[in-house]
Amino acid sequence: MHLSLNAKGRPKAIATFSLLLISLGLMGCSELLYRQTCVGLAKDMRYCLAPLPHDFGPATDKPLIKPQANNSKIQGNSQQGDSKAGVSSPQSFSQKVSIKVGDNTHELLTQLELEGERMTLVGLAPLGQALFTLVYDGNTLSSEQSLLLGDEFKAEYLMAMMQLIYWPEQSIKSHLEGGELVTGLCDTLPCRQFYSQDTLISRSDSQTQVIQIRYQQQTDDAPWQAHINLTMPQAKFELEIQPI
Repeated sequence: MHLSLNAKGRPKAIATFSLLLISLGLMGCSELLYRQTCVGLAKDMRYCLAPLPHDFGPATDKPLIKPQANNSKIQGNSQQGDSKAGVSSPQSFSQKVSIKVGDNTHELLTQLELEGERMTLVGLAPLGQALFTLVYDGNTLSSEQSLLLGDEFKAEYLMAMMQLIYWPEQSIKSHLEGGELVTGLCDTLPCRQFYSQDTLISRSDSQTQVIQIRYQQQTDDAPWQAHINLTMPQAKFELEIQPI
């Protein structure tokens, strides 16, 4: 399943889905839809949802910034995690999410659950009304959502962003097409930066990343405990996640 948006339409689609997502205060009749598992992030750059890594969660997760000497071992473990997809024990995370599109800022609550090979994301309005339930089983992505969300709600983008934030580096790289993930420090904060293939051809200090993710945490903490800021300048989109 592939996303058929053109390059100019991708930032608009992301912004539209965000505004629709957080503008609802009531849950109407719902519908079940099967969504695409690959999303366009920039021209000739896309990300396809990855399986759940093996033994994934706060009890076994590794710090975002790791010692250089252990890189080969870590990469091997990450690749092994993809081949043995599925968390060994259920994990659940509650989050307060802030979405900013242009000058508009809105908030919602999410519950992310990882169990076996299944990734479930539930979205709630600030007062607790259910908005959507997304389920990814490693092959297909289904979305049970309010009819009020309409056809413009792009559930696959939200699921992809969660993986870009939390999934191990090697798993993301193996499912990222036409781009590159660079990890390191941004103003002393651990960060992930995504560049499209076009940008890589003429990389310069003044270039703008397609996506930047910053983790406000200590380097010995797991990303799940971090306050996270994700920005997509082309879409004028910003996502903040705070664990609760």
